[in-house]
Amino acid sequence: MLLRNAAVFLLCLSPVCFGQLTTDQKVSDFLQLAGLYAKNYAPYEWKRDVMGFDLYNVKPWVEKVKTSKSDIEFLDLCVRYVASLQDSHDEFYIPSDFVADMRILVDIYDGKVLIEGVDRTTLPRRLFPIDVGSELVSVDGIPVEDLIQQFVPYAADGSGNVITRRRLAADAITYRLQTLMPPAGLIGDSAVIVVRGLDGTEATYTVPWVKSGTPMITVGPVPGFDLSSYKRPDPVAATRALLSRRGIDKMDRHSTGSAFRAAVAAGRNDRGLTREKAAPVEESVPEYMVPLKEFQTMEGIHTKVGSTGFSYFYPMFDLPGNFQYRLGFGSTDEFFSGTYKSGGYNIGFIRIPDMTPTNSTLALTQFASEMAYFNANTDGLVIDVMNNGGGNLCYTQSLEQYLFPQPFRGVAYEMRATQTWVNFFSTTLTAAKKANAPQYAIDLYTAYLNEVKAALSENRGRTGSLPVCTLSFENVPPATDKTGAVVAYKKPILVVTDEFTISAGEAFTMMLQDGGRATVFGMRTDGGGGNPAAYNATTYSESATRVTRTFVTRSKLAVTPDFPPANHMENVGVYPDILMDYMTKENFDTFGGPFVDGFTAAIVDKIAKGQ
Repeated sequence: MLLRNAAVFLLCLSPVCFGQLTTDQKVSDFLQLAGLYAKNYAPYEWKRDVMGFDLYNVKPWVEKVKTSKSDIEFLDLCVRYVASLQDSHDEFYIPSDFVADMRILVDIYDGKVLIEGVDRTTLPRRLFPIDVGSELVSVDGIPVEDLIQQFVPYAADGSGNVITRRRLAADAITYRLQTLMPPAGLIGDSAVIVVRGLDGTEATYTVPWVKSGTPMITVGPVPGFDLSSYKRPDPVAATRALLSRRGIDKMDRHSTGSAFRAAVAAGRNDRGLTREKAAPVEESVPEYMVPLKEFQTMEGIHTKVGSTGFSYFYPMFDLPGNFQYRLGFGSTDEFFSGTYKSGGYNIGFIRIPDMTPTNSTLALTQFASEMAYFNANTDGLVIDVMNNGGGNLCYTQSLEQYLFPQPFRGVAYEMRATQTWVNFFSTTLTAAKKANAPQYAIDLYTAYLNEVKAALSENRGRTGSLPVCTLSFENVPPATDKTGAVVAYKKPILVVTDEFTISAGEAFTMMLQDGGRATVFGMRTDGGGGNPAAYNATTYSESATRVTRTFVTRSKLAVTPDFPPANHMENVGVYPDILMDYMTKENFDTFGGPFVDGFTAAIVDKIAKGQ
């Protein structure tokens, strides 16, 4: 860490690295950023009392801002301030498209940073005989563990969980995205890496950094007060566009399971590597319902990690040898599904890659069809939401209606009350009345408005639990057919999670666990428990941030070994009923053999016990 810090310091001695912002401008920008969180951030008390970070304690941060010697150092402080919240939906990002890529994929297995893939176009084997499964030991003389600790503040999309943060930080060792990591623009042309091979011997390689975009070194001319021409960067679109350049040679990478290999062998679209898919279909809704879409969204920004990342379409692991495919190879399939046999039982399997389908109507139709088939042909169901990056909470709740054969508790938020929310619901209520909207919509907006107005009069007031999708979050009915008969799946369910199950993917798991409908298998989910919004955060340095404005609440207290009892998901996530880690060397070597055996044994046991 000291070597890298020294290198950055030497780079910044050149005139080009001296900041163009004055000390007063930097302080102004930082206090503007802190003020955004003071006004809008919903889980403040939880972060202060449990996580140990008080966003109001700005004095030590302001002192660091005043002594920062460059614009990049200042922006890095802003990143670290927001990262201190340990919130999966909150990240500070700068207006830069610069990326430096080593063209090597890594992730953490059994505490070691293992190489999952090597791009043989950039790093031909004759010059870089690096085997998949080898261990990355150091970069530029710095041990990877030190780099992980240094890069944790750049772990956007996974800050709610220490394991998630470490995996994202490991990914940043070989993939530097400046919009989230301000110092990335100062990187050199190559890196010296030490790799421990499969035979235990170490070798040293000088690997080029493949760069794209324009690095941000200073903020540039100070903008005037009229920012009307400035368009806030969209972190989702920006990162997805950049990640599409990161294809890895399929012949020299750790594959992500038999379903992926079957898709490639069949000549199907390799859509899983970067989760490229058509933009979601904008389904027609009344104008007064449009504002609710933002309110109902809870997802990460889909930054890349390892060889899978968020919302990977296919399962990470090899499926059992007798697995029979159903959905997953069609161009319009929103799910991957099939069946297999174990212990004399027929087991259904469905992977839900995210909660942002291309077409939600089509997706719900497909899901309903699969549940009907599974009801008739299986004894139990495994639902895979590993790496599910979240999305629309109401689509999520609709999926639940096909899994609960009885009424259940739906999604509910507590909201940090602000005048912005008052205006939001007031104008939407007015639009609904003018459009002669159904009474339930008018009642819903009226309830929202009254709750926010009441909470606004309190010091940092939050509302009570409010429904997100329907007039009430209690007793959401199961799905029925035209005759009124319940068509929800009625047999045992096992949900498979990991630390990259995030946001709406966690809410999906939470509802099933809290409702006693499913057993959760795998690892604690990420702990991203609120609805974020993007804001122009700093006037002078033209950067932006996302702020969590709501708090997903639970129907019962979550009691876990990591946190005090809590009635929400923030940081706590969803703790599995059966704990098993996929990220082990044995799973790496066998494409998840022990993990698949584990969840198969768990669902067979549930079926046998009639659970």
